[in-house]
Amino acid sequence: MRNEIVVGLDGSPSSKSALDWAAEQARSVGAVLRAVHVLDWPYGLSSAGFPAPANFMDVSREELRNSYRQTMAAVFDAVSPHSDWILQFASGDTGRVLVRQSKDARLLVVGTREHVGLARILDGSVSHYCLTHAVCAVVAVPALAADRRAEDSETVGQDTTVVIDEE
Repeated sequence: MRNEIVVGLDGSPSSKSALDWAAEQARSVGAVLRAVHVLDWPYGLSSAGFPAPANFMDVSREELRNSYRQTMAAVFDAVSPHSDWILQFASGDTGRVLVRQSKDARLLVVGTREHVGLARILDGSVSHYCLTHAVCAVVAVPALAADRRAEDSETVGQDTTVVIDEE
């Protein structure tokens, strides 16, 4: 086992919370942090704050890759990474890639998002896949409450009221 913490990073509020938690944990135990961003073309064109083109068919894979890399690098840099920490880019099925990348790690950290109904069927749950398939310990980190409200309102739409019970 390597003294490494792997964290999934997609730019969502929950993955940013996961990155923050993983960075703090890596600092406290002296581990190397490896943030892995998985791109499964063409999904996620604007889901993490990237500019959505008028016609995404006019965007090349390289242009999309560069946009993601710049945005993810800014998110990664926001945690003031140590010089031995790594930002890695991969492609494929996100859950499978994260499980494979963490097979020799001390810990895998993922963000959690609540998918309901059709979204859960279509997207599945990366965090659930990782929790059930990883061979190392897995920590699932939710987004901060304020970020969850913003994420929920974007998912549900403008005409729907979302009530979050904060017990």
